[in-house]
Amino acid sequence: MEPVETHPKKTELSPRTSDVEVGRHYRGVWRRPWGKFSAKIQDPTRKGSRVWLGTYDTDVDAAKAYDCAAFKMRGSKAILNFPLDAEKSDPSENNGRKRR
Repeated sequence: MEPVETHPKKTELSPRTSDVEVGRHYRGVWRRPWGKFSAKIQDPTRKGSRVWLGTYDTDVDAAKAYDCAAFKMRGSKAILNFPLDAEKSDPSENNGRKRR
């Protein structure tokens, strides 16, 4: 008699899982309930408190903002989402960031 699997395999996805939950996840980026993405980083000079970097339309823009802040704080020792773009420390102007 063959054993019956009661749990789905780890590689299988349930039908209720959305593409966003399965998709990319970047360091320092959180998805807001209304669909935007926020970027935060922990500042070691402030006892590890979180520093708000902004709200962005896409997860990639939020990840780039995190990379910029991480590179400014930690330099070459920073763990980045896009390590090949480390020399671009300033985020682009047209990145979905809204300033008031």
